[in-house]
Amino acid sequence: MDTQKKGTSKKRRARSPRPVSDVEQQRLPKYSIGVVSEMIGVSPQMLRRYEEAGLVEPMRQTGKNRLYSDQDVATLEEIAELADQGVNAVGIHHILQMHQQIHLLRQEVKEAREGKEGNEDRSILKKDVPDEHNEAHT
Repeated sequence: MDTQKKGTSKKRRARSPRPVSDVEQQRLPKYSIGVVSEMIGVSPQMLRRYEEAGLVEPMRQTGKNRLYSDQDVATLEEIAELADQGVNAVGIHHILQMHQQIHLLRQEVKEAREGKEGNEDRSILKKDVPDEHNEAHT
């Protein structure tokens, strides 16, 4: 049996969108090739060449239109600067890989330092809290 009256429909409650982190925001594809071309002063054809060389990988819409994120734009600005300095595509690729590796290593160091600080805090707490077994033997 249908308990709904004719002419009425159940409305879904609108979900509140989950908050988007800064990192996620930077990775959202939002700029067309023409907009990016104007933003960084590089021709659309050059942007396509950078993609063909594997230096940047924009997202694609269903109609195969490229969409670039803020992160892609930052990478393209760096690529354009290196190209202006005379670095070829292979050199740019190696430099970008090194920058990515440096970023990952810095993140690992940061996490290791945070872990070490957490362990030091726990050891301080252990010294402050009397051990039940030691008190019983005293």
